[in-house]
Amino acid sequence: MKKPTLRGGIELAVATEKLGASFYTTMAKKFNKDPEINELFSILAKDEEAHEAQFRALLGKVPADGKHQGSEEQYQYLAAAAMSQFFSGEKGAMKDIEKIKTRDDAFARAFALEKATLLYYHAMQDILGENEILKAIISAEKSHLVSVMKYMITNAKMRGLSDTW
Repeated sequence: MKKPTLRGGIELAVATEKLGASFYTTMAKKFNKDPEINELFSILAKDEEAHEAQFRALLGKVPADGKHQGSEEQYQYLAAAAMSQFFSGEKGAMKDIEKIKTRDDAFARAFALEKATLLYYHAMQDILGENEILKAIISAEKSHLVSVMKYMITNAKMRGLSDTW
């Protein structure tokens, strides 16, 4: 595996957020007869688009030739995180999307996507060390994961990333 750079990690973040927006937009359309679920997935899609824009802005601050050291074990962990079903394969998170029939199915997929993304960013941080850019990415993804979990557990309405418990 090619040794990762911060730039490469953020480029994957941009691609992941774009994939997430597509997934959530598709789910909003799929659940268009349930206004509350439709609204939730529409908000999540907008949040993903906001994340993508944030990560693109962060990408502009990263030098193209950043070199970093890491142990072989750290690189193996990163490779394992990058092999998530959501980052690989023909359709990633969109694979077998037609099999998602219920609200719970959709939330389970959304939650798994958010967890896989967060795992990847933590693996990048293990190799690259403390970095304000990665901290911002991880913070945004934690908020998203908590928002999805909150809705799954409480069935409460969600207003977006500004939600608090």
